[in-house]
Amino acid sequence: MRIRQCFFAAFVICAFALMGFGVLDSPAVAADKIRIGVLCPLTGPYSFEAESEANFAKIAADEINASGGIMGKKVEILVEDTMLKPSIGVQKARKLIQKGVKYLTGGVSSAVVLAISKVAHEAGVLHMGIGGSNALTGKYCNRHHFNLDSAAYQMATGTGVVVVDQVGLPKDWYCITADYTWGHTCLESVTRMLKERGGKVVGNIMVPIREQDFSSALTKAAASGAHVLGVIVYGSGQGKLLQQAHEFGIKKKMKIVVVASDLTIATVTGGEAIEGVYLGMPWYWNLPNPNTVRVNKKYVERYGKPSSWTGAQVYDSIKVMAMAMEKAHSFDVEKLIPVLEGMKFQTSKGPEQIRACDHRAIQEYYVGVGKGPTEMASKWDVMKVIGHVGGEAIMYSCEETGCHMK
Repeated sequence: MRIRQCFFAAFVICAFALMGFGVLDSPAVAADKIRIGVLCPLTGPYSFEAESEANFAKIAADEINASGGIMGKKVEILVEDTMLKPSIGVQKARKLIQKGVKYLTGGVSSAVVLAISKVAHEAGVLHMGIGGSNALTGKYCNRHHFNLDSAAYQMATGTGVVVVDQVGLPKDWYCITADYTWGHTCLESVTRMLKERGGKVVGNIMVPIREQDFSSALTKAAASGAHVLGVIVYGSGQGKLLQQAHEFGIKKKMKIVVVASDLTIATVTGGEAIEGVYLGMPWYWNLPNPNTVRVNKKYVERYGKPSSWTGAQVYDSIKVMAMAMEKAHSFDVEKLIPVLEGMKFQTSKGPEQIRACDHRAIQEYYVGVGKGPTEMASKWDVMKVIGHVGGEAIMYSCEETGCHMK
């Protein structure tokens, strides 16, 4: 009887293990692999960026594995769809963490990235999120979160230096802003940028993150008397906004400045709608940089089109994680943190450095002008880069970010 009881107990334990309660999903079973989770919104208005993130993550892993892996271990990429919802992002992050994943990247929506950052911090997991809200490396910074994306203040200041200081655009702006953490902090940074130059935001209207009808907002902007329309909306909504602005003849009354745009948005929007529009971007496939040329060539060869900038940032994040592991001679997250703090490295757009005080990357920011249909050499040739600025010139000081690292 006792033998049968012992056998039954052993059977139950094995059954639970096979069901995923620890053994099959434990890091020990996957000891020959380094699992990196990519959390991105494959469904929703930011899906085109998410596709680039998943694709570029695979390229980064393939390159690392082709060169022998990380200290002999192969990299495995696990992709999860956050559906652009913080609650789903948290759920998917916990799912990966329960599988033994200790390294996370991906994003686009700062609201989702912020929610994941908190979960990663509680679990002691390294999180290199892709999100531009100042809060990620400011008010809500934590020691497990690092960010290679441009902060909202880098976007606003970088755009301002080019379009106001260099091009000479007027300093009275009316803004249309996405109503979530990135939009809020970006508006604050645009307001500060203009104030420092003797200008101001004369008006602003908040719109939902999934908004597709901007007729009311554009009517108010046109009636404001401002000379510049500042667009702080991202994703498919940005494309719809620019199309509707073109239909309403806004460009005849105001200059349009998009603080953060993307190749895929501009491509979907169409040449006539983006012609003459100023577009800020952290990365662009056609930058005259050998690093950009190399990684873009690989992406195009595999997927038949250039990538979004968020895809390039996921690629860079995975490569930086690998560099840190090699430098630390360890996969232990707690040993990687001091290596990453202050670390200098090459990315797909050139040299960068992670600040130790807030874990935000010091980097370049680019501004271009949208091309018309007759100017485009291909459907991907959406803009001409007219300027860039970076380094400490577009950074807030460590004290100004509000980060108290914990």
